[in-house]
Amino acid sequence: MNRLDDPSITALDAEGMLDRIAELGTELVRAWDASDELVLPPGAETARQVLIVGMGGSATAGDYFATLCAGSSEIPVSVFRGYALPYFVGERSLVVVSSYSGNTEEALTCYDDAWKRGALVLVVATGGRLATRAEEDGVPVYRFSYAAQPRAAIAHSLAPLLRLGERLGLCSADRAELQDAARLHENFVRQQASPSVPSAQNGPKQLAAALHGRIPLVLGAEHLAPVASRFKNQLAENGKVLGAADIMPEANHNLIVGLGTGAQVADRLSLVTLESALYDERVQRRFDVTAAQFEETGIPVHRITVAGQRMIDQLLVGTAWGDYVSCYLAFLNGVDPSPVPQIDRLKAALAG
Repeated sequence: MNRLDDPSITALDAEGMLDRIAELGTELVRAWDASDELVLPPGAETARQVLIVGMGGSATAGDYFATLCAGSSEIPVSVFRGYALPYFVGERSLVVVSSYSGNTEEALTCYDDAWKRGALVLVVATGGRLATRAEEDGVPVYRFSYAAQPRAAIAHSLAPLLRLGERLGLCSADRAELQDAARLHENFVRQQASPSVPSAQNGPKQLAAALHGRIPLVLGAEHLAPVASRFKNQLAENGKVLGAADIMPEANHNLIVGLGTGAQVADRLSLVTLESALYDERVQRRFDVTAAQFEETGIPVHRITVAGQRMIDQLLVGTAWGDYVSCYLAFLNGVDPSPVPQIDRLKAALAG
């Protein structure tokens, strides 16, 4: 029996990460319905740019939102990770400060910065110091409740952004489209990704087995670029393995030159590509040529064609690939995918 087909292996999942990643689509629809209560700051419709401030899963939700806005928003929508806001932020900037815990220090610092500059501010959090401070300042707060690791709460960070986008005309978002995407995610999980699906029919199990003991490099493009980054982050947080991510076609202008010594790392490196029928045909051609160059050096290449007819479909299905591959890698490594002790240690050191 394949190790990942042994039902006992999921006992490692003591905190229920498999349950959280399985319900992503359902939770996105539920979070969308709940976000009808979202209150925007007065004057939000006059904003000349939207900046999503966050770290980790909150920032990933911002990345997904920004890519959905890219083809329809008349104003810039971007994501900021850090402490000091860009110089351009001012009174006509809408700054959404998103933090699952409400205690992320970068988010708290940026909130203070945005407040001092007179920006239009909206807070998205479960609570914490950020929500308390905003409420005291009279800043709108969208509170949500979902018990999970922050990275598994991406649906609840994304839904209020989609609601904001719908109200300000930045992107197309409605319940019917989200329900369709949720069904596609659910079907992918049930038919191809869940632990009950044998390895012979389970793409994520097969990929996890192929990546075990290796360093994955994930390539994405266009709307799947943030999914590639999320995939890399999930490999680290869930799978407890180091990996990297890059963006096409940019990678064709620098990264591939490293293949000059690729044969020296072929026993340790693997390439994973996230591909889409929605890509520009020239981008897809670049994936074909790039995959061939990696294979010429002996580096294994694993090409994933992400299912779905719309970008939101592919965001959810692409996310599921990273979620399940990373959890299966955790099991192969003999660990629970949920705990993040290195982050806990870092926070303790910074607090000291």
